[in-house]
Amino acid sequence: MKAEFKANVDHKRTPLAEVIPLAQPFTVYIEATRYCNLKCFYCLLSTQDDQDGALHKLGLGITHMDQERFPTLVEQLQQFPKGIKRVVFSGLGEPLMNPHLPDMIRRVADARIADRIEVITNGLLITKKKADELIRSGLTNINISIQGTDSDQYVRSCQKAIDYPKLVENLTYLYQNRGDIKIYIKAIDAALPSKAVQENFIATFGNIADRIFVEHLVVMQQQMDDLKLIVDPTKTFYNEELDLDRKVCGQSFYFLQIGCEFDTFPCPVPGLPKTLSMGNMKEQSLVDIWNGKKRRQHLITMLRLEKDSIPECKGCTCFNAINDPLENLDRDTARLLPRFL
Repeated sequence: MKAEFKANVDHKRTPLAEVIPLAQPFTVYIEATRYCNLKCFYCLLSTQDDQDGALHKLGLGITHMDQERFPTLVEQLQQFPKGIKRVVFSGLGEPLMNPHLPDMIRRVADARIADRIEVITNGLLITKKKADELIRSGLTNINISIQGTDSDQYVRSCQKAIDYPKLVENLTYLYQNRGDIKIYIKAIDAALPSKAVQENFIATFGNIADRIFVEHLVVMQQQMDDLKLIVDPTKTFYNEELDLDRKVCGQSFYFLQIGCEFDTFPCPVPGLPKTLSMGNMKEQSLVDIWNGKKRRQHLITMLRLEKDSIPECKGCTCFNAINDPLENLDRDTARLLPRFL
């Protein structure tokens, strides 16, 4: 196998407690679209046909990001001091559903905003032509989520039959022509229900990726109540033992998610309610939102160990399941709090 079997996380970092508060986000997620070509059982979009379902209760529309306003988004990201590590095209929808995605990536690359520019995709829309467009766009990383090892498994996981051999063929082409782009291919354990299926996944994709891994299913969206019944809550996203006592969402201190309607959020969870927005880019600049009162108060609440007093964060386990030890701020809250008051 050519690929390294390893989770897509970097443990060679300075502890978060030593560098906050930050003048700029380390990671920026951009939600290019809310359209998706799958209905994965663990995602809010699986409820979109139910008028009483979780998606409609949130009041989230299915739309693309406005392309006329996107250049302003890029210009505002340029106003931050240098230090943005990653810009990631990811959100509730499938980024490649937005036909402008390669142009959006190119605009970010030309602006020299971040060290890395990534896309998180299910890979089904990667044709040879689309692969060439992505390779030329300035992208540095492609993270591909596989939902099974044959078409029947995709039906069970995502309510859609696919041309599985064609998917493998197109991803092979992408890998062979990737240039400097790093390719990470992963699946969740719940979509690979047996050891034999997991071995098939590794055998199929292990030679067409730079890194490959089987991640543990965690509850990203708190509205997915049925999912909580089947997820092992003692494991992290990386299938490690979870620190069940952690209280502070470290992601809030370095993360900026920009939704496709330009609301901004302090973590990577897709499909967040607008009531958690730190501000809308149509009304405030991203720098002002980042340094604004609402976000500062959010961080103060976290450092006071009062996360569950924030209605939208109450009961959230995702912050814990996808954090790593370098982002654990719990033991440092007393010395960190004065920095934000």
